[in-house]
This record gives sequence, structure tokens and C-alpha cells, in this order.
Amino acid sequence: MAKTPPPAARLPALDAFFASVALPDLLRPFDSVPGLLYIVKDHLSRVMAISPESVARMGYRHEDEVLGKLPHEYLPPELARKFCADDQWVIRHGEPRLNLVEMWFSPAGKRDWIVTDKYPLRDRDGQVVGVIGIHQNLDLRRKRLAHLGPAGEAADYIRKRLGEPLMVGEIARHVGFSERQLQRVFRQVFGQTIQQYIIENRLHAATDALVNSGQEISAIALALGFHDQSAFANRFKRFTGRSPRAYRMEALRQ
Repeated sequence: MAKTPPPAARLPALDAFFASVALPDLLRPFDSVPGLLYIVKDHLSRVMAISPESVARMGYRHEDEVLGKLPHEYLPPELARKFCADDQWVIRHGEPRLNLVEMWFSPAGKRDWIVTDKYPLRDRDGQVVGVIGIHQNLDLRRKRLAHLGPAGEAADYIRKRLGEPLMVGEIARHVGFSERQLQRVFRQVFGQTIQQYIIENRLHAATDALVNSGQEISAIALALGFHDQSAFANRFKRFTGRSPRAYRMEALRQ
């Protein structure tokens, strides 16, 4: 039996192999894994490779519409800012960020929560030159993430009742925690307070309603728990950089 060469002798062969392999071919087998999506970016957060389903979920027909672009060139600004910040953290620190709970798109193209793992990509000299992100739908992934526990249950409770008055005490009683305990574990899992999560979910739902429904803006605000249309418009503009009306008009022109 041939002896296995020592690690030092194998490294040139590894370098030669990966230098000759096209990245899209290396990733293509993952396209057939149900619910598993990926995106590869360079050090500026420009897209270098992306799963076909990711392209479709964002409303594009072909990956060429996304490749080489920065997040703000193919995503709404409120999503682009978050993703770019996470990318740059990974690139700057050279460490992965795992189990990031963030908003993206469902198979139907509507906004939905996902769980993302982001890993640094290094060149042969060990320098970080990019990032690869793997993400899955939150509801699917949550079954494997025991630490989401009451925070995940609270998140489900909130998402089903966005149009209702939502009090932290009521949510805490629903999951069997004190308010203080729930706020602590919720921040650990989602990186924000329960109140911030409620507002962000309502605003994401509003962006979807503005684009995909013919409802009046005042009706959308009321249906999502905003009883003051002026307050809704101000929050929405801080969140997206546009007024609700401008956001709708711009989306409908595309």
C-alpha cells in the first residue's frame, strides 16, 4: 500500500487543484440541497457567486443581474446595510459569524426571517479576501437550534400578531418567562430587544404590503399596529431612507 505523503508535501497539490477549479462548479452540487442557499462575496461585498434560488427569491431572472454588484445595487437599502455590515465584520476580524437571524426573502419572494452563517475566505497567504454566507429559512433551522427556545417561540407569537397591541409582559407570560429573562435571551438570539423586533417586523411587513397590495398607506399602517400614520411614515423613512409613498412608487417602476 502506498504511504500517505506528509501534509507539507500535499499542500502544493491542494493549491494546484483549487487554483484550477472554477468556483461555480465547486458550489453547484449545493444547488440541489433543499433549503440551502449560498452567496460568495469579495472583500468589498461584491457578489462573486450565488445560488440560483437566491437569485429567484430576490426577483431576478439570471445571476448575471447580481454578479459583481454591491449589496445596495440589488437589495433594498435597509437589507443591504445589514448584510454589508455583517460581511465587513467577518472580513475585518477573520472570524465566522454563526446563527445570524436576519430578514430576507421566502420562496414566494416575500420577506421572511432566515438564519445565516458567514465564514471568511482566505487566499494562499492566509489573507481574508472575501466571505461566504450560507442561509436557511428560520422556521426550518430553528428545529436544530435549541438555544432559540423561548426566543423563537416569542418571535413566532409576535409575527402572528403584528396588527395587535403587543406587550412584553404578555409575550413573556406566553412563553413562561419573566420579562427580564425573556429580554435577555431574546437579545442573545436576535441581537435586538423585543420592542425593536416588533417594530422591525412591522416595517418589513409594510414594505411588502406597499409593493404587493393595493391598500391605502393609512390602511397598511393601521393593519400593522401603527395607529398614527405620521409616526409610521417617520419610522418607515428612517428604516428605508424613503417615505412609504416614494418606496411604493419606486418599487412599482421597477
